[in-house]
Amino acid sequence: MNRPYIAPAIRPATHADEHALAVIDRATWSTTVSPAALWPVGTPFFDEHTQPENVLVAHDDTHIVGYLKLRPYPHPACSDHIQEIHGFAVSPSQQGRGIGSFLIRAAQKEAIRRQARRVRLRVLGTNLRAQRLYLAHRFQVEGRLREQFLIAGQYVDDVLMGTLLG
Repeated sequence: MNRPYIAPAIRPATHADEHALAVIDRATWSTTVSPAALWPVGTPFFDEHTQPENVLVAHDDTHIVGYLKLRPYPHPACSDHIQEIHGFAVSPSQQGRGIGSFLIRAAQKEAIRRQARRVRLRVLGTNLRAQRLYLAHRFQVEGRLREQFLIAGQYVDDVLMGTLLG
């Protein structure tokens, strides 16, 4: 019998979440979603570019089911009004249940709380599922860097997307 779906809770990450986040990160990696090579087992999830305060975690009663990295745009001098999604994953066993939508809505609310006017991201041209999800949440394609990456012998576009908040 199917259990009724209960929306995940969303909260900021803590250092205690590191192992669970790394497991999801490795489980969702593929050449269709990342231009980077698969990192060695044991590579820390948190580092100088990813701190817990910039990671939103989706969890159910028993475990973490997804995350979204939201950080200030890396060129703050004139872009304090922009937040950037620079990582996003949902556990493979939990995909297709709306968790990604919960995380995106939470990220948009957090960006507003941080006084941002817009959110931007980059997504591989091969990651059509993610592009459809972003489009469903008012993101628009703002640019495309044609054949930006050579991944597994194929040239892949880097798609720039963004949305205005409010």
